[in-house]
Amino acid sequence: MCNTNNKPEVITMDNTVAEKEDGAKDKISNSSALMHMIKSTIGGGFLAMPEAFHNAGLLVGTVGTMILGVAVLNMMSFIVRISQKLRSGKYAAAILAEKNKNDGGIEGKNDVVEQIDFNSNKLILKPMDYPDTVEAVFKYGSGGHFASWAQRAKKLTTVTLIVTYYGVNIIYVCIVASTTKQIVDVHTKDSEVGTLGYALHGLSVRYYPLCVAILIIPMGMIQLIKYLVPFSVVANALMSVGTLVLFYFVFTDDNGRNPLNPEEMAKMVVWPIARWTLFAGSALCSMEGVGMLMHIENSMKKPLELAGPPGYTLHWSMLIIVLLNGALGFFGYIRYGERCLGSVPLNLPSDNSLSECVKIVVTLGILMTYGLQLTVTADLVWQWLLRRSDANVSTKGGSDTAQEVNNKNKYNIMRFSLIIGTVIVATVVPDVGPMISLVGSVGFSVLGLLIPAALETVWYWDLQSEDDSFEELADADVELNQIGLASSTALTSRVDNWKERKIAVKRKLRHIKNVIYVILGLSALGGGAFYNLKEMFTPAPDHTS
Repeated sequence: MCNTNNKPEVITMDNTVAEKEDGAKDKISNSSALMHMIKSTIGGGFLAMPEAFHNAGLLVGTVGTMILGVAVLNMMSFIVRISQKLRSGKYAAAILAEKNKNDGGIEGKNDVVEQIDFNSNKLILKPMDYPDTVEAVFKYGSGGHFASWAQRAKKLTTVTLIVTYYGVNIIYVCIVASTTKQIVDVHTKDSEVGTLGYALHGLSVRYYPLCVAILIIPMGMIQLIKYLVPFSVVANALMSVGTLVLFYFVFTDDNGRNPLNPEEMAKMVVWPIARWTLFAGSALCSMEGVGMLMHIENSMKKPLELAGPPGYTLHWSMLIIVLLNGALGFFGYIRYGERCLGSVPLNLPSDNSLSECVKIVVTLGILMTYGLQLTVTADLVWQWLLRRSDANVSTKGGSDTAQEVNNKNKYNIMRFSLIIGTVIVATVVPDVGPMISLVGSVGFSVLGLLIPAALETVWYWDLQSEDDSFEELADADVELNQIGLASSTALTSRVDNWKERKIAVKRKLRHIKNVIYVILGLSALGGGAFYNLKEMFTPAPDHTS
């Protein structure tokens, strides 16, 4: 799709035909996209990595982090590339033809469509989100053999996205609330009877989500990703500083306890296989950003560079994410062992000024990411509401019509309601550890492994659907012409046979890989859901005091 001689061009679309780009001012650079990718994954799951290693052991945790990182990168890059392929070339032509037919052949649009060069490397169609990409793959992949599943696959993806990323926001509220409780308890422990401090000291963590809502609501009401960039930059800076100090404590702090004994150290290498699914859930939650992936790609000035040359923004961000997660999990588990809590800042000493500062810094970093994560849920819920109410006016941009103002008000009410919902759920289920692992086990195993594996299998189900590979076969004669051997029919046949065998082997390996991803995803889904739900509803001591 990328041409080495001519720089790819992006053309945005309305529902049927191409129009000139009119939203360039709201687009973000590659570096901003990198910031968003890192910040959308480095959050609650990242802080839970020591506890994740506690469920697998140092050896399995280290190897598992690398394997899951490669799997996540492989699946996310496929989603980006296939979405861009669907927006260009013959697939864009097919989608436009179908839309124009459904619209009854609107006058004037056929003429515009005929002027589009479908043989170029331009992105012709408007950006697709994750559910739209899933629907299009089932509908147009492998000659449409799986088209009857398209709507069901889209609905499954949409529901899973909403539940998963809503769960991420709940995790953020739990972390902010738990850390705030720790700080308040430290500063009110010597309060006199009858004072506010005395009343606050020892207050149940279930009340703190309501207290921190005053900070969460403003962050959640920010809508455009463009306006979230400064918060993402600051959040990355805060998390970077906080991470450095966390590593300082990981290497130097024993939290007033005795060092781990040799027997405990020996158990830390590999834990029983039954607990590995808990590790997979937490690790997926810390590294998966598939829900934000298409939102970020759709907001980029150069979307083709997200998973392609020369930027490879996704690849660089995943490298940083895997290294940070692996390092914190490994060294954090070595330091705290069985004492690992659901968020590693909770393990830091409560009577240390530096540890208190890092708790505040990390909490602010998490807080500033709340709005970015809520964007996925809010946009999907809003699209569903629009379809149910038959409203067609966008909430972002356009003229100040009465309908638009009305829709903006409805959108703000919906977003506010979603924010309040995260606060309520965090009040009911305040334990962050099982919540992180549950969201990763159920949500991200489906979104990041099961659905992408299904998409790739559907897309390459037929041998004829190996578009890129058959282009190689078509280029064989050109290559032979260039070296003066085109007259040799036998040689041409041997080259074609070799390329066909290469394609067949590549196809088998791809399907084997996807079967492995499905097994891994189902294991994380089933085992993680069972153990985490069991732990969430089992009374546990309050670690936040």
